Amino acid sequence: MVSVEKIKRKGKTYYYISKNFRVGLNKWKKVRVYVGKKEPSEKQIARIAGEIEENARKKGLAKERSKYRYLKDDEAEVIEDIKEQFKNFMARLPKESLSKYREDFLIRFTYNSNAIEGNRLSLRETHLILQENIIPQDATTYEYNEVTNSRKCMKFIKKYRGELNRGFLLKVHKILTENTSVQLNGVYRDHNVIITGSSHRPPGFKELDKLMKGFFVWYNNSKKRLHPLELACLVHTKLTRIHPFSDGNGRTARIISNFILYKYDYPMFFVDVKDRRKYYDTLDESDRGNERPFVKFVFDNIIEQLKPKLS
Repeated sequence: MVSVEKIKRKGKTYYYISKNFRVGLNKWKKVRVYVGKKEPSEKQIARIAGEIEENARKKGLAKERSKYRYLKDDEAEVIEDIKEQFKNFMARLPKESLSKYREDFLIRFTYNSNAIEGNRLSLRETHLILQENIIPQDATTYEYNEVTNSRKCMKFIKKYRGELNRGFLLKVHKILTENTSVQLNGVYRDHNVIITGSSHRPPGFKELDKLMKGFFVWYNNSKKRLHPLELACLVHTKLTRIHPFSDGNGRTARIISNFILYKYDYPMFFVDVKDRRKYYDTLDESDRGNERPFVKFVFDNIIEQLKPKLS
C-alpha cells in the first residue's frame, strides 16, 4: 500500500511517498521517495508510486501482478511444487506400492464422497467391498452399488482422453448413480428441486439446457485463462449451483473436479466427511459470488493429504 509520510525536521515539513514490499516471512522493506516541502497531489502520488513499483520490480522486490484469479502467488508456487514432488513420488514407487497407493486413495475418496451424501458404510466396510469383494451384513443394495460405481467411474475418467462435455458429464453421472436410489441416471432432471439446508435455489428445469450449454462454453473459454486448480474448483461450484441432476450432483461434481486435476497431472483430492460443514459453507460462499473460499478449501485439502507422503 502506498502512503504519504509527513516528517518534520527543525521546524520544516518534508513529504515522502513510501511503499512496503514483502521480502520474506513477516519481513518487509520500505522504499521511500522524497517529493518536496509541499503536500503531493493525487496525480503526483500516482506517478511516483508507479516509479517506485517499477524500480522495485527491477531490483526483485516486487513481483508482477498475479496472473491467477483466485490463487495467491505463493499458493500457486506451492501447488506447482506439490505437483512436481507428487510426480517424482509416484515414479519412484515400486509397482506393488503404486497399486496400493491408488487403491488407498480410491477407498478414501469413495468412502468420504458417499458418506457426505448419507451412505452409512464405514471406511473399513468400503475397503472390504473394493478390495475383498465382501458385502457387509447390514449394507443395502444401494449402498453397495454406490461403492462399486465409484470404482467404475474412477477407472472411466482415468481412461477418458477427451474434454469435459455434455456426453462425458452425463456418462459420469450414469455410472455413479446406476442401480442406486437415484431414479434419473445420466440425464438432466425434468423437475424443479430444492437443496435441503441451503438458501440457494437451483434454476428451474426448463432453464437447464441453456444453462448447461453456457457452462460448457465457459469451460472451453476458461481452460487457458484459469490455473487448473481454479478450473477444477469452479467446475465443481458451477455444477452444484446449476444442479443439473435430480440427485447425485455433489458426487458428480467431486469426481469431475478430480478428472480435471488428473487431466493436467495434478494430484487428486477427497473431501473428508468430517469437513462436510466447511465444505458446504464454502459452496454457499460460491453461490453468493465469492469463489475464493472454496478454492482455498480445496488447496488446503490437497496440501494436507499430500504433504505427509511427500515429506
